[in-house]
Amino acid sequence: MTNAPCPALPKPVLIARQANRLRQSLRPTEPTDLNFSLEEQHIPENFLQKDLTVNGRRHLVFATAEQLVHLHKAKTWYIDGTFKLVRHPFTQLLTINAFVRKEQDTKQVPLVFVLMSGKKKKDYRTVRWYSVIKISNDGMWVYLQLSHSKTAS
Repeated sequence: MTNAPCPALPKPVLIARQANRLRQSLRPTEPTDLNFSLEEQHIPENFLQKDLTVNGRRHLVFATAEQLVHLHKAKTWYIDGTFKLVRHPFTQLLTINAFVRKEQDTKQVPLVFVLMSGKKKKDYRTVRWYSVIKISNDGMWVYLQLSHSKTAS
């Protein structure tokens, strides 16, 4: 017995490439406009919280039940957005973050993910108020801390 690879087996790089091609063929097609139907069988159960539409713009809100519990317990929310990770027809991925503690460790983690197709103040208000209503329906007041960069127009 030697440690040399068996020449009869395909190279691992080729196996990985073929597996990626197969997975890509199983994925839903990427949307080209906002009038797409969301194929929820490709989304983990109860992860999609809301599909919001405002003035022809669409915003998809994602979070797990556990993430919502952490957000509910948080005293301060931090909102951040990135424009580089999303493809048309969406324009940004907005995250609502909070500090979460486990034993002695405390970290700021994203707890809600929002795919947004607009960057107007109305869009941010809609998402923010939906989040406050969703998390705070028991009367708890929540303080939102927005990032300092001006992203809304």
